[in-house]
Formats: sequence, structure tokens, C-alpha cells
Amino acid sequence: MVNATIDRVRPYDMSKIYCKCGSIVSIDKNTVRLKKILNKSLECAGCRNNRISMDIDHLNSYYDGTLDDIRGA
Repeated sequence: MVNATIDRVRPYDMSKIYCKCGSIVSIDKNTVRLKKILNKSLECAGCRNNRISMDIDHLNSYYDGTLDDIRGA
């Protein structure tokens, strides 16, 4: 049996990336290739989750009408 991750990705299908936070993580090669084509940054799961959380907070404050309060702080 070939070693694989929980989601059945084989080690040779993974690429190591260096995240802006300093983490070195394994990501699927197809994801890396697609993100490079789209000129997106490569990031670890933690940084990705933080970015998405901040985007959601920004959109919520925009639609709540409190966006100016955040920028002024």
C-alpha cells in the first residue's frame, strides 16, 4: 500500500511551500499550479483562515454600516 494522507493524496502529488508566517507546509501540486496561474499567494491553512475571517469581518462591517468606525480606530 502506498502512503497517503487522510484525503488520499499521495506524497508525490504534494509540494512544499514557504508561507509568509514562516511555516513550511505541504499543498497539493494542482492547487499550487492553479494559484500561480491566477497570481494568488500561497499560504498555509492558518494564514488562509485568518485572511478569510478578516474578509468576512470587513464585509459584515460594510453591510452593517460600521466600516468607517473600523477605519477610524
